Amino acid sequence: MAALISFLHLEECSTEKLPVHLAPLAVSDNSALTDIESPEASPSLQNNRMTSSPNVSPNQTTEEIDIVFLASTSPETEFDSREVGSDRRRRKTGSDRISGDLARRKSVRNLVRRRLSSFHEQIPVKIQNFLLKYTLFIFNFMSWLGGLGAVAVGTWLLTDDQKVITEAVDFVLNPFIIICIIGAITFTIAFLGCVGAAREHVLLLKSFYICLSIVLVVELVCGVLVIVCYTEPAARDYLRLTPETLLKRAILQYMDDKNIKKLMDTIQRQFKCCGISTTDEGYRDWRLNMYYNCTTENPSIYRCAVPESCCIYYPGERMNTMCGFGKTDRELSEVQGWIYTRGCAKGFGEWLSKNEYMILLTCCVVMFMQFLAVIFARIFSKRVERRNQWQNLRHQSLES
Repeated sequence: MAALISFLHLEECSTEKLPVHLAPLAVSDNSALTDIESPEASPSLQNNRMTSSPNVSPNQTTEEIDIVFLASTSPETEFDSREVGSDRRRRKTGSDRISGDLARRKSVRNLVRRRLSSFHEQIPVKIQNFLLKYTLFIFNFMSWLGGLGAVAVGTWLLTDDQKVITEAVDFVLNPFIIICIIGAITFTIAFLGCVGAAREHVLLLKSFYICLSIVLVVELVCGVLVIVCYTEPAARDYLRLTPETLLKRAILQYMDDKNIKKLMDTIQRQFKCCGISTTDEGYRDWRLNMYYNCTTENPSIYRCAVPESCCIYYPGERMNTMCGFGKTDRELSEVQGWIYTRGCAKGFGEWLSKNEYMILLTCCVVMFMQFLAVIFARIFSKRVERRNQWQNLRHQSLES
């Protein structure tokens, strides 16, 4: 019955007006089409059409095979479903290909946007490099001038003094040598940073911030040791960091070395002390000097005296170079008000405790500036190195 209904529907519609889903069923056999449309079709053919079954013989016409294919369920239906599945897979593959193309287009757009954003960011990066370069240059140029001046002044004072250095203690007790050493270190490090920033030389910049980092570490260690020495006496004794030994050498050579004499006079006036000990009777330490001792065998006019730098001067009072005479053999209560009595080790500790915040602030500012110089030099050297690498790659690509 289903086959008959399909045949009648096919007889009413022409081939050109077939629906889309029946378009593949159109035939090109003119004789068969004439047989279907002709009313004088043979009874045998009509009987064959009426009695068509799923088992179609090879002698049937194309229209009958198509009608049977549409009207019955046969193995060709499974083949058609596989065709539909493969078509869906092809459609899915095509959609994946389209999505891949869209993703590639999106990535290209993102790349263009990044290029444009990097182009717009070139101006601030150039400004940053400009600021880094000339900040480092100015900072190191000023430090270079300071180091050069320190070396020149220290060298001139040393040659004018004409003193021969015989022991290692003379390096510490001679302030001119200390000035020369600090100036030479500053001059060398500042030269590396100044030339490295001006020439954008990576090796010089790296050498600069490595050397300055070492200086920072040394300064930090020295600061910690000074704090430990004058805040924890037990730690000072354990580490054997006693400045009394060094100052004792200065007392012994006070009258023989004018540089040590100037150094001791400056220390005693600055810290308002006399002698080297950590007690309140530091003025008695001057009896160690052969010119100031109180022995009866001492023929010096400075016998039992202290240097003039130990004297206390009040506002409006004239300087008296003999104010320290005859003091080391007297009691503490008798000399108070005339000379400073505490030792310079104690005086330095009290001065350090009194001005610890100012000293700490000054040290932090100096070390912070050095730390910024290290950071700026490192950043600038990395940028210069990266730029040089890109330029080398560009030259290689152009040559190839």
